[in-house]
Amino acid sequence: MLDPGCGLHGVMDVAFAGGRVAAVGPNLPGPAAETIDVAGKLVTPGLIDLHGHFFHKAQPLFADPDAACLPVGVTTAVDAGSAGWATYAGFRDNVIARCETRVLAFLHLATTGLLSLAAGVGELEDFRFAQEERTRDAFKRFPELLGLKVRIQTLATGEANAVPALEMARRIVDATGTRLMVHISGTPIGIEQILDRLRPGDIATHIFNGYEHGILDSDGRVLKSVREAAGRGVVLDIGHAGVHFDVEVAKKATAQGLWPTTLSTDMVRPLVARRMYDLLGVMSTFLALGMPLPEVIRAVTDASARAIGRQGDLGALAPGAPGDAAVLDIEEGQFSFGDAAGHELAGRQRFAPVLTVRAGRRWRPR
Repeated sequence: MLDPGCGLHGVMDVAFAGGRVAAVGPNLPGPAAETIDVAGKLVTPGLIDLHGHFFHKAQPLFADPDAACLPVGVTTAVDAGSAGWATYAGFRDNVIARCETRVLAFLHLATTGLLSLAAGVGELEDFRFAQEERTRDAFKRFPELLGLKVRIQTLATGEANAVPALEMARRIVDATGTRLMVHISGTPIGIEQILDRLRPGDIATHIFNGYEHGILDSDGRVLKSVREAAGRGVVLDIGHAGVHFDVEVAKKATAQGLWPTTLSTDMVRPLVARRMYDLLGVMSTFLALGMPLPEVIRAVTDASARAIGRQGDLGALAPGAPGDAAVLDIEEGQFSFGDAAGHELAGRQRFAPVLTVRAGRRWRPR
């Protein structure tokens, strides 16, 4: 077992009862309705994917969480702003309430979220779709929302609306006492302008992208503003998606000691020319980069739980916590992990799924 959040690493049993973790320890006594022998495998808390898009009932680009997450040990999927104030109720009622995966969500600043992408239109190209009062009021109607998402990207805001969108988002999260997640890949403004507006607990996602205004200076050094943001508690999230992760940027940043806080997929349905990985693929990429195994697991359990204010609850195999667990194998071999730019990273290990426990039961596909 490996549970960095609870400080557990060793050969142990995990017992579940009533949908929750009942006990953890070596050689637990007593009868069980079902016993599963996973000797030699890696048992972790249920994995958390901090960045995906799961409003698949409304947008064909997005993924079905039960198909994309549970088969690989992801029991909690965080939707990164697929819905805005005008569409969130439909997402909640038609996807979140009906799937086996635990789906939590950020609200998008844009009224309709990311639904306009199906038509190839940026969600905040027309700033009339940024409605501050209605967005703020949505947090009163839907208190389960984790925070607010905004894409500061040329394709989303253009240059003219980038700073106004960021400033409006800042006002809303400050007024509602929530957190901000900002897309920082392909931004039309300098990354310093974004990071200066982020507070401890806010999330900068796509941190290792390879586009202009990224985290490296012209000499390939990590910018001072990036280190300062990490130092004050801004969450540095991967949000891989193939197109928002660059192997060469990751090599340079990690060689300088800058590691991400959390690992995530930006899960959508795979497209042509996109190197889309599930969460185990992203985790395997960071093993290949030299991230220690306990830190890889922390980045998809305890660190991700902390990023959404659910530490000690999600991402932990502690008695009383939700009965979610992932059982994984670590395969040895010659593997390659890439990005959409064509860069490749060689690795000698990769994660493979063995089984998933959701709410105290072995999960099986319907």
